[in-house]
Amino acid sequence: LIRNAFQVVAEGDSYEEVAGEALKKESFEDMMQGGINEDATWSIRLRRYGSVEDEVVTNSSGTQGKKKQQQARYGKNVRSPLTDERNAIMSMADLVQLFRGKVNLANPDCKIYLLEGLKRRRSVSSDGEEANAEGSKILLTRILAVGPKTSIYAPKTRICVTTTPLCPIASFTLCNIAQLQRRSNPSILDPFAGSCATLLAASHITSKAYACRAVGIEVCHNGYVNRGDIVKDFETRGLHPPVELIRGDCLSLEVRDQARAAVGGTGFDVIVTDPPYGVREAFATSDDEEDDSTPPLTKLFYAMGQDRSNNTPLLKPGGRLVAFVPVRDGETLEECLPDVEAREEAGLVMEGEGKEQVLNDILSRWLVSFVSVES
Repeated sequence: LIRNAFQVVAEGDSYEEVAGEALKKESFEDMMQGGINEDATWSIRLRRYGSVEDEVVTNSSGTQGKKKQQQARYGKNVRSPLTDERNAIMSMADLVQLFRGKVNLANPDCKIYLLEGLKRRRSVSSDGEEANAEGSKILLTRILAVGPKTSIYAPKTRICVTTTPLCPIASFTLCNIAQLQRRSNPSILDPFAGSCATLLAASHITSKAYACRAVGIEVCHNGYVNRGDIVKDFETRGLHPPVELIRGDCLSLEVRDQARAAVGGTGFDVIVTDPPYGVREAFATSDDEEDDSTPPLTKLFYAMGQDRSNNTPLLKPGGRLVAFVPVRDGETLEECLPDVEAREEAGLVMEGEGKEQVLNDILSRWLVSFVSVES
């Protein structure tokens, strides 16, 4: 998920140096007298990330050693003390005194950021050896674009409250990997919908240009996942609600037929989902004696294979299925993916190698993407 897109206008080892370089390059001419943004409001904010330098530490026996400092996550909001921010701006007085507009910290027209302490870029030499490139610790940047404000979808803001909600960043990431933006009026299915966090993200991404047709399938009854509250979560945010919220098991042919019927009787353009990790299966309504050790995603693949053999595919050719796959300590991703037979029957080919997110000491989840191929 891209939160912001920055244009790096200057870099250096001090605030004075980056200000001087920006003046030399005329990077802020538009905000000075006679510029197109002469009257625009502006702000300069400092974001300081963790040091990447080794720290010398002394243990209880008096022996010294080096401890690697942890780098702050780039996706996390990292605020710096206001005093440091003011001092940085004062050091750049030669530049900022030329700005003609007024300062507006709340909602400026031009957003300028000082990014400090980021990891240095790496380069590869002609002999293939990777080495640290010469870099700068301070970047002077301008915001080019701002990503979605995911905090408005945080679980604590939701009307529909569940015990295992998917965080909004994960939901948006699933939809972005599925490339929803490239489709006009796409149909999207979440077969393990829960509180529909993924469908909220999909509606946000597509609502302004081309509303999606979303369908959610969830096995739990309204006492655990209230479908009326889900619709309110969409409506209170000005988003298009799902065309249908189905209570049932996505492994049921009848339920999958109902899902297809909701979008005109065809397969879906995109399937995005975060399958259960062993919690929600307890609420299943099926009385079949099935092997519970088979992961839900694998069962879904076999069900999709049945649909494909009946010429009623759940996913259109060229469509994407993007999901999280839980991997426990001691397991590999390949062991936890749907087996080769299930993938072949479903007509799905994996893209790339997947990306891991560590949840705790014993569990990770991997983001994986599959493309549907022609029969």
